[in-house]
Amino acid sequence: MQRYVIFNKHNKIVLTKNEEKNPQIFEGKIIDCDSELLNSTNFSSYFDDECYDNLILVCKKISIQEVFLKLSQPFYFVFAAGGIVENEKGELLFMYRNGMWDLPKGHWEKGESLESTAKREVIEECGIQNLQIGDFICNSMHTYYMHHRYELKQTSWYKMYCSSNETLLPQTQEGIKELRWVKKEDLDEILSKSYPNIRNIFIENHF
Repeated sequence: MQRYVIFNKHNKIVLTKNEEKNPQIFEGKIIDCDSELLNSTNFSSYFDDECYDNLILVCKKISIQEVFLKLSQPFYFVFAAGGIVENEKGELLFMYRNGMWDLPKGHWEKGESLESTAKREVIEECGIQNLQIGDFICNSMHTYYMHHRYELKQTSWYKMYCSSNETLLPQTQEGIKELRWVKKEDLDEILSKSYPNIRNIFIENHF
């Protein structure tokens, strides 16, 4: 089912065709959206840094793309890509930056494919020499304030593989303090100290 989930600082805005009953995704105010409501309603308060209220826009009478374009107009759109890296033991690679556990990723550069961006950024941020890229997993979206503007970043995530024998070198100039292989049974602890959009990747893709 087609659906967009945009994570703000403390809340999320969900665009969906149907009202699903998954409480992990669909907690919040539910509004049936159509063209008239879209053009007459100011949704900016849901993108405020102090907003904790989730919003669900059910788009049965209007295309999700039309609603997304309307909501994203105030933002500078940014493309990025990254990887969920797994070793032969089934452990996943996380990095510690800005006081949170995160996944390696970075900005798309003109002329690159998103797959190339994802692989390049993981190599740069983690110092991996032999990295294999696998299937596309999903896109995630979140907002933030940077460079004197509000940005909306769409990150394309790919499955990747490397050996646990690789020497990991955190890119300290990018603020990365630590790299750690995490066992799947320890994921909940790590994700409790990560960002909502990162946690959502693991929830929706059943890692």
